[in-house]
Amino acid sequence: MGLLCALTAVAQGCTTSAPKGVSTLGPQPACLVGAAPATAPESIFVATIAPLDVTHAPHAQNSGARFAFAQAYETLINADCAGRAYPGLARSWTSDDSRTRVTLSLRDEARFSDGEPVRASDVVAAWRTTGEMTNDVGQIARRLADGATVVNDHTLVVSLPDTQSLVLAHPALVVYKRRGGAAWPDGSGPYRAADAVPAAPNTLVMIPVTPHMGPRLVIRSRREADARDEIDAGADLLQTADPVVLSYAAARPGIAPIPTPWDRTYLLALPGGSATMPLAAAGADSAAFRASLARDAVRGEARPAEPPFWWNDAGGCALRDADPSPTERRARIVYRRDDHVARELAERLVALGGGATAAGLAAQDFNEALRAGRDLGYVAQLPTRSIARCQDLAILRMAVPWLAPDLLIPLVETRGRVIVRSGRVAGTIDWDGTVRLTGGAGRP
Repeated sequence: MGLLCALTAVAQGCTTSAPKGVSTLGPQPACLVGAAPATAPESIFVATIAPLDVTHAPHAQNSGARFAFAQAYETLINADCAGRAYPGLARSWTSDDSRTRVTLSLRDEARFSDGEPVRASDVVAAWRTTGEMTNDVGQIARRLADGATVVNDHTLVVSLPDTQSLVLAHPALVVYKRRGGAAWPDGSGPYRAADAVPAAPNTLVMIPVTPHMGPRLVIRSRREADARDEIDAGADLLQTADPVVLSYAAARPGIAPIPTPWDRTYLLALPGGSATMPLAAAGADSAAFRASLARDAVRGEARPAEPPFWWNDAGGCALRDADPSPTERRARIVYRRDDHVARELAERLVALGGGATAAGLAAQDFNEALRAGRDLGYVAQLPTRSIARCQDLAILRMAVPWLAPDLLIPLVETRGRVIVRSGRVAGTIDWDGTVRLTGGAGRP
């Protein structure tokens, strides 16, 4: 979880806008995972190192739930790993000349998992329900619901925030319908949960809404297990950034580690600005220094962070001014102790000298320390891209009142890989690295 995501439930995405006119696009070939098997298997086994916290359906709190919900719920449009929009619940859409209003046509055959058709009014109703939440997930849903007009059962017009149509792929905008007594709301995706509670500890079974849509999914969470054991146990799909696991998988026959997007940017946040940083003489904000961090300090795939950065562009966003940070600070660089990349970067930074120490804190303590701004600096992460720039900037300012773009020094970008067993899984990698199953394991 990062500087933004650790403090909020906002997800990240791409800044590319969908083209004007009717969209008939599909995902880029580079974003496809595996190939549909000639005969669909009875079950697909998915391993995750994140806990299966599915109590907040349809809004995921971690990557394990995000995968499960991606199979059960849809947004109006999807965005692939290259930032390219393609149809989701909406089969087509057109933008006006200002790109601030989009007219969308829903799929004629779209159904909730209870068999009822999905209507344009259901889309707005779902957004209004989400908008009633007081957390950050509700903000964008409220804005979209207030700016939406239902034309007929299959058509609606939406006014866009940030003038980016890819905002419609934001996970806060999934479409769902609640039923009394149901653990999960009904979605329009190809899968639903088989049971209200996991069939076994840390195990979730999902079944296709209709039999022709594919095999059942068995999702297993093994936070404390060695992910290599999951590969040996027959996992068909596993996402990880652990270089040891990736090396092990690459050496196994019939298994391919496929890269996901560069989705995390690690930064050094400095309440007092770079002038107060003991590392200023080392040129910590230089391209050469960033390259050395990516090459030598990070265990796993990393590359130097390079502009443009979405948090530097506040044009058109109504943001309150940043508050001044305290003038007296502890001589330490703080990081979340459950984030090994942040730890590696912090330790490398303090090793350059200047008298600072590295301090790892629990998640909540890190968030509180970051908000207070009483330390020399903080190594944290932000999503590399944003599909709701103004909202994300506003949330950042609320979470860290002193934060301003000139107080952030980008360091490196990271990504993980999805490990796929050949002949078993077909899917698409979304803009946030989530795998959405297709073909023999999802909607044909």
